[in-house]
Amino acid sequence: MKQLLHYTYLVIVSVATMLTGCSKDKTVDIFNTARSYIYFGVPNTAIRPVEVYIDSISYSFAMDNPDLEEKTFAIPVKIAGTSTEQDRRFTYSITAESSNYDPSLVSFSEPVIRSGKVSDTLYIKIKKGAALRNNIMQFTIQLKEDNEFLIGNKYNEKLRIIFTNQLLEPKWWFTWRNQFGTFYPEVYERWIQVYYLGADPSPDLYTAAPGPVYYWNNMPTSATASWYPVTFMYVNFLKQYFIDNAVYPNGDQTLPRILLP
Repeated sequence: MKQLLHYTYLVIVSVATMLTGCSKDKTVDIFNTARSYIYFGVPNTAIRPVEVYIDSISYSFAMDNPDLEEKTFAIPVKIAGTSTEQDRRFTYSITAESSNYDPSLVSFSEPVIRSGKVSDTLYIKIKKGAALRNNIMQFTIQLKEDNEFLIGNKYNEKLRIIFTNQLLEPKWWFTWRNQFGTFYPEVYERWIQVYYLGADPSPDLYTAAPGPVYYWNNMPTSATASWYPVTFMYVNFLKQYFIDNAVYPNGDQTLPRILLP
């Protein structure tokens, strides 16, 4: 018993010595309650998301009202820490290595956390320039540490904005890739026409909420035919359309015609 106690004592002393030694060699970051920590807080609306907030936004004017000439994004900016009685400006930059856009199409509101608030909004306006018809542009906005704020959530210190006037690949496409194949705007455009809200009367599989629930902008989370027979019926309609009609990527007949798997 004495030997066991002696061994336990040695282990405790050794661990304490290691921790003391580490504290001399390396400074450990500790949350400073006297400072405020800033981060982007765009909610993740996915079902059962791993991350609470998203780190990118994709938008296409092609998916919106044709008369719309300018789109405004309201970006939540949150802080961990206390509010103050004065307005506080925060600092950001556009990262050159991950940005490719026309600055004349983009404008930003004043970057400020107003008095008494622990969250605020950065407004980003994007114009529908003619170049967006044939280009996908993007920029990454990155929060910077300054005298007012330190960086809070490292995962959300950056936010990438992708915009165009073309149809962009939706997030659900990866789940349904075995049915839809490589993304083509022509396929997506036809799918929007075929699988509109109301075409599928099925109730929600998990909550039994009455339909219509599923459509091109709210696809089932699993590409399983036995679970979503009506969706697969429309997928087959889509496949047959491209069998019966010769459609080429961007109308280029030198390329292979589009056919679904």
